[in-house]
Amino acid sequence: MRRLHRLVMAPLAALLIGSACAPASAPPSSVAGPPEASDAAEIEAMLAELNAARRDPPAYARRVREFRGLFTGDRFQRPGEVAVVTQEGVAAVDEAIRFLETHPAVPALARSPLLDRAAAGHGLDQGRTGQVGHTGSDGSSAHDRMRRHGRWRATGEAIAYGPTPEHAVMQLIVDDGVPDRGHRTILFSPTYQLVGAWCGPHPVWRTVCVLNFATPAANPSAP
Repeated sequence: MRRLHRLVMAPLAALLIGSACAPASAPPSSVAGPPEASDAAEIEAMLAELNAARRDPPAYARRVREFRGLFTGDRFQRPGEVAVVTQEGVAAVDEAIRFLETHPAVPALARSPLLDRAAAGHGLDQGRTGQVGHTGSDGSSAHDRMRRHGRWRATGEAIAYGPTPEHAVMQLIVDDGVPDRGHRTILFSPTYQLVGAWCGPHPVWRTVCVLNFATPAANPSAP
């Protein structure tokens, strides 16, 4: 019997607007890389894919069309991998294609080591606990965790469970099972200027990829 793997999306990460009041953050050059992450090249490739989608959504729609070809009913399966059961099937993929074909380009995001560390903290936490969602085991919100590493005017978080880093962006754009497509909204928001990411093992869903988005505070050195 062919094994099936059910696709899970984290609950919507709301856009959080407001000034942060965390202690002054260390400069990027002094921040060590997050431990226990997936291969750094894979995460770089994931973020390059995100920026490719932002810079040219209609071109990325062609890639999503290829992804659509992997579906049979509500299931999709890549060669050599376990079949995945989705909630909406090809309907969500078709809706994502229509979105991409008409969405204007938005600027690429710059990589932030500070946001990498915020993403790593949550990913490692969930790797230990097996939890999903945007609330940390200490009760922290995504905004709380990003405030520990800098001051931000706007923050957002998107999480994908199960995919390789290569396919996390595709999963978040399709946003299967999330009625208002909140993860997709975050990925294409022109509000954000910076992104950080971490992917690693998850005891229930095999992998977890956390993407943190932010715009710096207007005066990050203010008390």
